[in-house]
Amino acid sequence: MKNQKNTIAVVDLQVVVAASAQVKALKEEQIAKSKELNQWLQKVQAEVKAEEDKTKQEALLKQYNAEFAQKKTEIMQHYQEKLKVVSDNISQTVAEEAEKQGYQLVLAKNLVVCGGVDITEEIAKIVK
Repeated sequence: MKNQKNTIAVVDLQVVVAASAQVKALKEEQIAKSKELNQWLQKVQAEVKAEEDKTKQEALLKQYNAEFAQKKTEIMQHYQEKLKVVSDNISQTVAEEAEKQGYQLVLAKNLVVCGGVDITEEIAKIVK
């Protein structure tokens, strides 16, 4: 176990998150879903524009607006769920590594004015 002076560690969570392979994969997935949604949106905009009957055009617009809202909500919910899993995994990794190294307390680096042993690099290597 570390000596009494080194019972507190700090970690820069922004650096860890930026290094995370899970976060990178989640961002790539979000980009792909956004592209799919944009393609769908272009298709339906063209369909609405091509409809000459104003009543049918308004009905299509209303239908597609509802579908767009639903798709957007589903994408955001999916993203939030996966982001929570990633966040929990990072927190678990920090806790496990801190325990392994004998730290009793780990604080976010941006909350600490001075002191604590910075374990950011070790954690970033683990989550890559």
